[in-house]
Amino acid sequence: MINAIYGKLSSFKDNNIFILTNSGVEYSIEISTLDLEEILKKSDEERNNLKILTYLVHREDAMLLYGFLREDERVCFVELLTVNGIGAKQAMKVLSSMNVTDFLQALDKSDVKKLSKIPGMGAKTAQKLILQLRNVLILEQGENDEKIAKNSRSAFEYQDLVDAFVEMGHDKKQVRERIERILKENELELFGKTKNEKENFIFQILIKG
Repeated sequence: MINAIYGKLSSFKDNNIFILTNSGVEYSIEISTLDLEEILKKSDEERNNLKILTYLVHREDAMLLYGFLREDERVCFVELLTVNGIGAKQAMKVLSSMNVTDFLQALDKSDVKKLSKIPGMGAKTAQKLILQLRNVLILEQGENDEKIAKNSRSAFEYQDLVDAFVEMGHDKKQVRERIERILKENELELFGKTKNEKENFIFQILIKG
C-alpha cells in the first residue's frame, strides 16, 4: 500500500490533484472538497512541499488513489468503506460535506437529519452509518485540544461490557477508552486467551475501578 506521497501540486481538476514527486512521477489523487480548498489556500512554498496520505482502491478495471491531509480523515474514509452500500466516491462525499469533528458528532448524537443532507445520502443510509460506525469511530482529545477520529474497533468487540458498565452509570466513552488501554497494556498476558477469558480479565480490572 502507498501510505503517503510527497511532492508539489502541479495542477488540479475538479477534486483530483496531480502531485509531481522529486523522482519525476506524477500521481493523480482524488481528495475531498474541503482538503482541496485548504491546499489552494496554502502558499506557493507549501504547495511545492505537500504530504498527501493515501489509500489505494483496487478495482477490476482501475487502481485509484484517494488522498487526505490528516490521518483522522483517512480513518473515517476506511471505516466508511466497511458500510454496505458506501463506496469510495460516497465516502469522499461525506468528507467533502463536513469535517471529521462534525461527522463524528453527528454519529454520536444519531443525527440522521444532518447526515441525510450529504449528497447521495438518504435517511436509510444515514441510519446504517450510525448503527455500524457510532461505536467504532469516536472523538478523542489530541494535542492542543484538537479533536481527532479514533478507531475504537477493539473496544467495539467488547460492546457487551461497555453496555453493562454504562448501565451502572459509567460514561460510555471513558469505558471504551479504559478497555482500549487494558488491551494495550496487557497484550502479552491476553495473548492466546479465548474471547470469554479476555472479557473476564477486562471485567475484573474495570470493576476494581
